[in-house]
Amino acid sequence: MRPLPSVLGVKLSADLRARIAAAAKADGITDSAWLRQRALEALGVESAVDAASGPRPRIPPEELQALSNCVREIAVATQHATLGQTAEVVASLGRIRGVLIPTCVGLAGRCA
Repeated sequence: MRPLPSVLGVKLSADLRARIAAAAKADGITDSAWLRQRALEALGVESAVDAASGPRPRIPPEELQALSNCVREIAVATQHATLGQTAEVVASLGRIRGVLIPTCVGLAGRCA
């Protein structure tokens, strides 16, 4: 069974549709998720199923770049590991930890 099995067709003016799309884009979510959030707020209802499909945390570009660098650093660590260069592997893992831990903690804080 799908989590949100019901669909409500709503007719909107072009202006209202455009405003909803802009607001949803600004919040980084889909139009449907934006409308669900507004309905939940207006009705004072809590619904884990509806809320779960709502806003997703945004990862700032600088954090995405840092995570991308971690992926590259994993490749470096792997290369060092295949050459038996333990000290270099440990150094790479330290750099990876230095990025991943604060980034994940920050992301978890934004999700709460």
